[in-house]
Amino acid sequence: MNVILETERDRRTLAWLIQQVGEPALERACATLAGRRKCYPSNLAKCLGLVLPDSLARPSSEQVQTYLNDMRALLKHPTLERRASLPQRSKNP
Repeated sequence: MNVILETERDRRTLAWLIQQVGEPALERACATLAGRRKCYPSNLAKCLGLVLPDSLARPSSEQVQTYLNDMRALLKHPTLERRASLPQRSKNP
């Protein structure tokens, strides 16, 4: 199954779809997507006639905490690569 997962929401949506219809049904839906539509979880839901619940749009509190901790760590200890990519100040006024 070649489902395109770009965000945490996509991952939550895929897990929900698997709970609702199972992996075999998702594999069939991937194979039958019409036209040039790609295998995003939202397209698979439409193909299966399912309406995604609003709760999938909101991350869990654990996911939010993990994200915040990652951002705090990044702000405290920027990597050398990140420093190197910052624009340099001009020496000529």
